Amino acid sequence: MLFLKNLFYPLHINSIFVSFFIFSLLGHYKMEKVSLQATQTDLLTNLPNRSYMIELLEKKLSSSKKEDQKRTSLIFIEFDDLSRFNETFGFDIDDKLIVQLSHKIASLLETNDILARVGNEQFAIMSQNFHTEESAEIFAKRIIAALYEPFFIDPNMFYVSASIGISLSSADENNGYRLFKAAENTMRKVQKDGKNHIAFTRQKDKSYLEKSIRLMEDLPAAIENGDIYFVYQGQYSHDKHRFEGAELLSRWEHPKYGEISPETFILIAEQSGMIGPLTIKALIEASKMFVHLEAAGIKDFSISINISSVVLMASDFIETVQFMRSNYNLVGKKLNFEIMEETLIQNTDHLVHVLEKIREMDIGIELDDYGTGYASLKYLALLPISALKIDKSYVRDLNRDIKRQALFQAIIDMSRALDIEVIVEGVESVLEDDIVKKIGGIKVQGYLYSEPVKSDIFLNTLE
Repeated sequence: MLFLKNLFYPLHINSIFVSFFIFSLLGHYKMEKVSLQATQTDLLTNLPNRSYMIELLEKKLSSSKKEDQKRTSLIFIEFDDLSRFNETFGFDIDDKLIVQLSHKIASLLETNDILARVGNEQFAIMSQNFHTEESAEIFAKRIIAALYEPFFIDPNMFYVSASIGISLSSADENNGYRLFKAAENTMRKVQKDGKNHIAFTRQKDKSYLEKSIRLMEDLPAAIENGDIYFVYQGQYSHDKHRFEGAELLSRWEHPKYGEISPETFILIAEQSGMIGPLTIKALIEASKMFVHLEAAGIKDFSISINISSVVLMASDFIETVQFMRSNYNLVGKKLNFEIMEETLIQNTDHLVHVLEKIREMDIGIELDDYGTGYASLKYLALLPISALKIDKSYVRDLNRDIKRQALFQAIIDMSRALDIEVIVEGVESVLEDDIVKKIGGIKVQGYLYSEPVKSDIFLNTLE
C-alpha cells in the first residue's frame, strides 16, 4: 500500500544542513540573498521552495510590525499547463520553460524582492515594495506583458499564459500562511476567468480563507468519524423501467458550518492530501452497498465513484485498486470510475496506461460532465471510455431549443458510433425527460427520478 503512504500523508524529511546563497539571476536587478538549506530549495531552479517561502513570510510579517507597519505583498503566479508541450516537443520542455520563466520573472524584481518556486508550474513573489494595490497591479501587469513575448527552446518557439493572485498584508496581519493561501485561492478563482488575468484578495476572501483553514484542519477527523458520509443518486433506464445503477456522492455535515458543498471540501481534500483516504472510504462504502444489493436479490446493478485526477495519476493508484478489489469483495462487481474531462489534458501516455489497467480489472470508465470544454474527439477514440455523462447544461430547456436538441442528438450519435454508453445528467422536468426517452437506450440521472439519498432510503426505492 505504497500509495496510501506516499500520497495520502505529507512526508517529513530531515534537514540536510547545506547552506548557500541565491545571487542575482541576471545582472540588472537585485534580489534579496537568502540563506537556504537543501530541503528549502527547488532543485530545478535553485529558488526557495513553498515551505521556505511561507517561513520567510512569517519573518517578514513579524519584522514589519517593528518597522513602521511596512506592508508585505504576496504575488502568486500559475502558468497554464506547460506539460502540454511535452507530447509534441520532448519530455522535458516544461522543465526548460520553468527555468526560462524563473529568469524572466527574476529580471523584473525590485530590490529585496524574493522569488520562490512553490509548485510544479507555480511561482510566488514576496515584496515590501508595493504599498498600494495600484503599485502591485502595475508590477503584475509587467509579468503578463513579459509573457506576450515568445520563449525559445531551439528550434521551437513557445507562448505561455498565466493567472495571478495578489494579497497585501494589513495592519493586523501576522500569519504568513494565511497571506500565502489567500493569494493562492485568489489565483484559483481568477483562473476561471481565462488566461493572463490578475485579481486581489478582498476582505471576504480572508474570511473564506479562515473557514478553509478550519475545514482543512477538521477534514481528517471528519473522514474518520463519519461527518463526511455518502449518498446515492440513481441512474434510471427507460428501456428496463428501473434503476440500473447509482452514483456514489460524498457529503459533509460540519459541526460549526453545517452542510459543506462537495465543490469546497473536495478541493480542500486534494490540496491537503486527504483525497486519497476519502477515495478509499468511498470504495469501502461501495463494497458495503454491493453486499446489501446481493442480499436484496438485486443483480446487474452498477455503482459509480468519482475519482480525482490527483488520485488517478498517482503512481501507486493501480496497486491500491487491486488491493481494494481483492480485500473488499469488489471483484466481479459492476464498479465504475467517473473522471472529469479536465483529466484528459494531463499526461496522455500515462493516462492511457492507467485507464487500460482499470478496464482490465473490469471497472468501467465514465467521462463526467461531458461537453464542458476539454474532451476532443481524439480523446474519445484514444481512451478506453465506457460511458459519457452528458453535462446537465445540455439538458436544460431541451424541450424549448431546437438547436440544443440537434446538438444533444449529435452527441448521442457520436457516442453510439464509438460504442460508448450514454448517461444524461440533470434531468429535472417531464418535458426534458420525454425528449430523452424518445431517443431510447439512454440512462438518466437527475432529481426527476432520484435525489441523492442515504443508502437505506435508496435501497427501499429499489425493492
